[in-house]
Amino acid sequence: MVTIPIAASTPYDVVIDDQDRWIKTIELSGYPILWVVTDEHVDSLYGNSFRTQLEQVHSHVVWSVVEAGDASKSLTHLEHLVAEGLSHGCDRHSLIVAFGGGMIGDLAGFLASVYMRGVPYIQVPTTILAHDSAVGGKVAVNHPLAKNAIGAFYQPIGVNYNVSRLKSLPVQEVRSGLGELLKHAYLSRYVLETSFEDDLFLALTDVEQIDWVCWLARGIEVKRAIVETDEREQGIRAWLNFGHTFGHALESVETYRMPHGEAVLHGMVFAFLLSGDEVRAKRLFDWMRLNDVTPIDWKPFSYYVDKMVRDKKNRNGSIRFVLLRESITVEPVAQELLQRTFEQMKGWWER
Repeated sequence: MVTIPIAASTPYDVVIDDQDRWIKTIELSGYPILWVVTDEHVDSLYGNSFRTQLEQVHSHVVWSVVEAGDASKSLTHLEHLVAEGLSHGCDRHSLIVAFGGGMIGDLAGFLASVYMRGVPYIQVPTTILAHDSAVGGKVAVNHPLAKNAIGAFYQPIGVNYNVSRLKSLPVQEVRSGLGELLKHAYLSRYVLETSFEDDLFLALTDVEQIDWVCWLARGIEVKRAIVETDEREQGIRAWLNFGHTFGHALESVETYRMPHGEAVLHGMVFAFLLSGDEVRAKRLFDWMRLNDVTPIDWKPFSYYVDKMVRDKKNRNGSIRFVLLRESITVEPVAQELLQRTFEQMKGWWER
């Protein structure tokens, strides 16, 4: 078990374990209702056992289930959840439990931020990918025109990982989670005393033997260092968007056919090529091909530009990218360079 304290505006601990010991070690009885929000897939795998554990320590558990997939991260589903909460008597003293992957963490976290003007919530991640989204307090739902366009900064009161649930993840979801872990590895040289980029690539030669408690903790340490310095994304927290500008465009253009972390993998290759770092771009590209990362269903360049211009990092109509060089920059990139990079990356995949 590893515990990582997060010194945010609302301090909390991230606990990474191989069981749910936190249920018996924190005081849940102080909340009149535990309101669990999950999705159909997680519910089918773990709903009965998790609910039983909660009901052993609490007499009133409300259970809300949405469809799996990013389409549920919407204002429509948010409204349905609010209706469920009201119908079950959930008040401002209730505790929301976000039980699932990144989509559920974002949706339930945003629900917590607006329900009764704000109620406490706990993140209980069930995916590798969520080691990024569950930490740091960025919660949101999507708008048809832009991913995560409606959101807030709202910290949980705790994050509790049970890595035994990662065993059920399909290989595509493992790859997706590794997208965000690799992102943290690339950022580690800039925010920690040492880099674990090479160590992670070595570990990825045998994914089935990875010690998830260790590696999730290393990824979260990068997130912790950045969030504690810049909780509300006024400066270096934008670095965490490395790979996301083109990655989010991919997700939107492909109507969420591609998991978020795989889109970020493509986005990081794109960003490395933009910065002229073909060595790291090629190393990542080769790993993606070797591990059957979902290929891009290429559309005209204009489709991706239309999505990238809506990115939250942009200013005055420019398209800004997080680029890793000797230092990290967030800078505008001309569309001519974007198109050349787009054609270069497309050429790599079509070889």
